[in-house]
Amino acid sequence: MKNIFYFAIIAVAGALLASCEPVLIEGPKADAPVAASELQSAFHIDGQYADAACTEPKADGNYIKYHTSPAMTVQVYNYKADGSKNILNTGASGVFNITPRRGADPNQPFAVATINQDASIVSFESTVNVYVPADLDPAVKVLTGESGAKAWKWYTIGTACWGNCGYIGVPGQANVAAGEIPGYWWGCTPDQLETEQIAHTGGTVYGYGDENAYMVFNEDMECISYKADGSVIAKGSYSLNDYDPSGEQYLYGTLVTTDAPILMPFKINSGGQRVNEFEVIYIDPNMMSLIYKGDNSEWGWGEATWWRFKNASDPDAALAGGATRAWTYNTMPSAGVDATWGNCGYIGVGGQANVAAGEIPGCWWGCPPADMETSQIQHAGGVAYGYGSDDAYMVFDVINGTVTSYKGDGTAIASSTYAVENFDAFSIQNGGYKMGDMTTGAEPGILFPFRINAGGVKVTDYEILYLDGQLLTLIDRNGNSEWGWAESTWWRFQPKR
Repeated sequence: MKNIFYFAIIAVAGALLASCEPVLIEGPKADAPVAASELQSAFHIDGQYADAACTEPKADGNYIKYHTSPAMTVQVYNYKADGSKNILNTGASGVFNITPRRGADPNQPFAVATINQDASIVSFESTVNVYVPADLDPAVKVLTGESGAKAWKWYTIGTACWGNCGYIGVPGQANVAAGEIPGYWWGCTPDQLETEQIAHTGGTVYGYGDENAYMVFNEDMECISYKADGSVIAKGSYSLNDYDPSGEQYLYGTLVTTDAPILMPFKINSGGQRVNEFEVIYIDPNMMSLIYKGDNSEWGWGEATWWRFKNASDPDAALAGGATRAWTYNTMPSAGVDATWGNCGYIGVGGQANVAAGEIPGCWWGCPPADMETSQIQHAGGVAYGYGSDDAYMVFDVINGTVTSYKGDGTAIASSTYAVENFDAFSIQNGGYKMGDMTTGAEPGILFPFRINAGGVKVTDYEILYLDGQLLTLIDRNGNSEWGWAESTWWRFQPKR
């Protein structure tokens, strides 16, 4: 027994000694670079959906769900019209959205890329068939916008948005593109409509007499008027007949409605007579002026009724008018001076200023364009770029997603991409602080894009305090907290006429 026991000990010891022989331990081997064909084989589309949550399958859905197998981090992207990359999603799996503009090709290209461990990038291109709304008739699109539904509000120039005029009925009697009314006699503000001028409604308060009352035209050929609180006042159908946007004739078209759905649909001095047919003496994506002719003849100077409205909900139309649109400084009194740019204490909550009228919440100080590159040039880092002129302007291009600033003589200063995000046109009247956000590229095309008292720092992230077809107000929050009253920068612009 003892011999067997000793033999066993010797055997185990030999095994232990053998296990101590040196072994070459290799580090982790780098993965072989992925080829484009391998990446394409690994990328799988799980389905297309009508919603971002992927609960409604749809053969040509705009939301595309994907995964990779074997799992690898990929970037899904397509290209904007200017050739810059538009990132749709990043990750080993996820959902990306492709929603083309109306009338585009439903067969939409996209690309997928990944980066290898040797830092090489490999990609492949593919296409997906998605839903594209049919392009709207121009006579509908000018009223509804690209989305197919647009809100219009009162547009008060001077002290008037509705009133009477002497009927002329021929072109060239007023600058209608600037909102002038041919044969103008008299007009009033929204808050007068159902107070001192209530006789024109037949003595009834409907809710038209508020600057935040609005009407919506949609692609289903409905026009609906609303009180400021969103309650419906009236609803009917509409058609814009004989639409002619050239401006060469007196009429841009004839707006015909049923059930009097437009704001304040009353013939003046008639005790509440509603009307359903209007001469459109001017219309573009951001302004509309109407006249009720009645029985008047050309050059008759008989009494007619007029209305003037502005785009209140479509940010693309407001900024770029459906293609391109120029904006310049809006100089109005702020902090005791005529100003278009300045500083304010950051508040970040609603109701602290009449932003629809151009007021700046927490405004401390501001200056006109002429001071920007003279007495205030330190804010631009001491460099005169050409922003400091009343004639400087910027052009938003919705097709290419760019904004470009120009000197007064038309020389370009800077250009960048831009994007509007989180836009809610009714946020302000519902107690909110801002309408949305705007981001730009590193060299912003915004006029005088400098953070105040920062020695030339350029701002690329803006809060859209207010935006409609006639006013744009921006704030550089600069990381400030609500009610903090820390220094922020503000800008105020208007369309270039």
